Amino acid sequence: MAMRRHQRGEDAAAKEGEDTRQGFEDVDDLKNVSKEVRVAGDPWFRGWCGLDLRSVACLRAVLAFLLLVDLGMRARNFKEINCDDYLAPTGYSPHGWIVHRVLFYRGGVLLQFAIAVFQAFVLLAYLVGYRTDVTAVLAWLLTTMMHGRNEWVNNAGDKVATTFLFWLMFIPCGEYFAYNKGILHRPGVQYASFGTLCYRMQLIYLYLSPMYLRLSSAASNTWTWAKANAVYYTVHYTTATPFGTHVVGHYPRLCKLFTRVAILLETVGAVLLAFSPSQLLQLLLVIGFWKLHMGIALVVELGVFPFISSVSAFGLLPSSTWDTKVVTGILHSQPARLVAKLGCSVGKVFEACFGRPAPDRKQSKLSFLLERWLAAFFLVYFPVTILGYLGLIKQPDDGNLAEALRVTQRWPMYSPNAPFSSVWVVVEGKLQNETYIDLMQVWRNGWSNSRKRWVHSNWRPSTIKVQRPMPTPHAVFPNVRMSKFMIYNMDAREDAKRGRLLTRQFVRYMCRQWDEKMKPGKDNMPRLLTVSVFMVTQLTLDPDSNPPSIYGGVHAREHLHGTWSCDSV
Repeated sequence: MAMRRHQRGEDAAAKEGEDTRQGFEDVDDLKNVSKEVRVAGDPWFRGWCGLDLRSVACLRAVLAFLLLVDLGMRARNFKEINCDDYLAPTGYSPHGWIVHRVLFYRGGVLLQFAIAVFQAFVLLAYLVGYRTDVTAVLAWLLTTMMHGRNEWVNNAGDKVATTFLFWLMFIPCGEYFAYNKGILHRPGVQYASFGTLCYRMQLIYLYLSPMYLRLSSAASNTWTWAKANAVYYTVHYTTATPFGTHVVGHYPRLCKLFTRVAILLETVGAVLLAFSPSQLLQLLLVIGFWKLHMGIALVVELGVFPFISSVSAFGLLPSSTWDTKVVTGILHSQPARLVAKLGCSVGKVFEACFGRPAPDRKQSKLSFLLERWLAAFFLVYFPVTILGYLGLIKQPDDGNLAEALRVTQRWPMYSPNAPFSSVWVVVEGKLQNETYIDLMQVWRNGWSNSRKRWVHSNWRPSTIKVQRPMPTPHAVFPNVRMSKFMIYNMDAREDAKRGRLLTRQFVRYMCRQWDEKMKPGKDNMPRLLTVSVFMVTQLTLDPDSNPPSIYGGVHAREHLHGTWSCDSV
């Protein structure tokens, strides 16, 4: 489904075709650009609910860059995330659809490495604007495949990324910030269609549906939001950063203020963001939501999640933004010139390898009608799906189509309550010499590094302790992906069958890594005999009733599925 959009008149198309000669190198011509914004798209809309294609292209480029960063961050645990018989049991899949089982097949290292390299090339081509009608579809498909191979390490940011990649397939996103069409050397285009309307509505779904769960009377036990203590509990949760816990967390009143600001932004602000009466207000709201998510990144460690969410509204940057001295000054700066020339060079490499893109042509009537009615269908379908998820109506298809496309509109995000207890994992290993060690410490330090320290010094992993880790509980995990896997998926209370299966696979992985990396029998390295996994929970006390104290001690120490022998897993 290659979306060759952007219906234009022949004269305008010819005029724009002249501007493809110099690519990014025409950044010097910004001062000669006309500030007149042309209207294009579906004639039914007559410019209503349109998006400036410069803003859409900015969203495309930044989103592609963040996905490349995420791909690099996942490479640190490439085998564990993508391949069979590491953290994911061989052949096990939570997906019921046959097409999902095919697309999300894990397999061996070589296969996944080839797919990851191909995905990196596609995202890079998407970033520089090479054949965006094709790379937009491939970027969405490959990113969806990456997330589906191991759902147990994903967070809400991954779903935000795939959802907005989906909508960008319905909007021309390669008209600016592209290696062969320049940055802003042509007048702006206000493009309106069912796709742009769906994009605006998606931002409302993203913020209003979790806020409904937090504040509605239909949701039970929403006291962390009702008392405006949600931020306070969040900065004392497992994934909080040291700055969030030890700086922001010491000011409960400041946390209440931040909670109320978040509630206001994600309710009234979300609606005004999507349908703002003025360009100035819309710009201020885009900046406000960007600051909201940057603030989340400061106090909570969530990988690229807050960064992806912070740029999701960039497509709504008003046309007047691109005429301001600040923006033009940034685009005239030396770093921007270097990035532009680098992007132009990358685009020319793609041209040399895969051919020059065909000149823009007027969209065929069949393609235009297909795109119009497909986007119109989703405009109706997704609100029905969300209302069904919120329990207000019965979903006609139980959300199967949204699940098939991997654009489900479930946005819990600290709903109905912010987490009011911290959780961390203790992994106890029993060695051949009858001593017990903390295997999480070995894993976090790196297997090879841990072996060197073991052999060449008196270092030994600490014995098992259930006290709260410092500076935050998240310090016990190698990274945010692994903490997601262990906290939310190995817990027997969530899903006993899945929890036991994944805990067994995790123990198998730890035993195998010990045998391969630590090399027992060499340099007096003992064998690993058994592994026990404990889930430790610590309650965060209510700041209103117990202001002097933060934590309520260890609330529970759950032994997950017994002690496992390395010889039997």
